[in-house]
Amino acid sequence: MKGIVIVLFFSALCISNAKADQGFYGIISLGYAQSDLVDLELDSASYKLGIGYELAPKWYLEAGFQSLGEENVGELPSVDGINTEYSALYLSALGKAQGAYGELFYRLGVMQVSSTIESVPSSEGCQVPQQLSTRPLGQLCAFDQSLVAGQFGLGFDFYIHHSTILRTEIEWLKGQEDYSAAAVYLGVRLNF
Repeated sequence: MKGIVIVLFFSALCISNAKADQGFYGIISLGYAQSDLVDLELDSASYKLGIGYELAPKWYLEAGFQSLGEENVGELPSVDGINTEYSALYLSALGKAQGAYGELFYRLGVMQVSSTIESVPSSEGCQVPQQLSTRPLGQLCAFDQSLVAGQFGLGFDFYIHHSTILRTEIEWLKGQEDYSAAAVYLGVRLNF
């Protein structure tokens, strides 16, 4: 799934013949995310790929893929091993206020968060919290579910060139199964 989204994103950037004043842009951001699902916390590197469109002078619509981190603790199938991964597809509206040096924006959106947690059962049972419904996967306990989450973010796009913009952003997520996350990003916005 990740590979398909990445290929589509870069294909859209390469194939597009639109001029910079057409209102479309692409986002590539790197950052850090802290995710929490019941009792499992994950602090990890994160990245975001997105495509946006300027709907009106003060509004953007943006969609994309976001990796919220992954971690492998120990080796599976050892009892101490646990694999955790969060990724998401998002659709959000961005309200903006333009200034001399860039654009201040806020983000409101909805996400489909794909959460995968795998562990080997120990004598006490699964390391996946009891509140999460797990399914057997061979010798593993696994939680693999899509969760719906709300997205709120604040950021600033610094003008570098008319088609190249430096983006900084902080965002918060809250979703089903008591999922929550906070992330900070630094990226590049390319108008095309």
